[in-house]
Amino acid sequence: MRKVVGGAVARVFLQQPDRIAAAWRRVRQAHGGGTPEIPLLIDALVEPFVREVGQALLGTPGSPWTRTRGLLRLSPSRGARGLYDEFAALRRCMTDALEVLGGGSEERRIISSALDDAVDSAVALSQQLQDPSAEPPLFPFGGVVVELYEPGLMTKMASVAGSAALH
Repeated sequence: MRKVVGGAVARVFLQQPDRIAAAWRRVRQAHGGGTPEIPLLIDALVEPFVREVGQALLGTPGSPWTRTRGLLRLSPSRGARGLYDEFAALRRCMTDALEVLGGGSEERRIISSALDDAVDSAVALSQQLQDPSAEPPLFPFGGVVVELYEPGLMTKMASVAGSAALH
């Protein structure tokens, strides 16, 4: 049986995952993501994932990633790099919340492990999109996975990045 950590971090993750998600969306928008031209890949699963991490903090067994119900978008043009960027921002937001709420080392370990599982799984799914013979994820995603159709995305991304540099 897993140790129950509980506390303020678990409470906020369970009851107010939208606060973590809002912080994550602000970070991503500041870096040129989350526009109609460049949709966020994990946007539709952030709240359910944060909630499942909260459950893990309370001792629920199993992978929060496998229990997460939501929509994971995969982008052939952005590949693993796009997923790494979005999950890195989510990791920062969740870690910031942990620190503000006075979480300890066991909570940090649970959150970090859940994020590692999620990143590894999402990247494995992305690799399978490019190469069907690639290894399947160790922790399957519990939601729906879709491939984005993004004609001309690289041109749009360069345009957004270029206009941001002008300001």
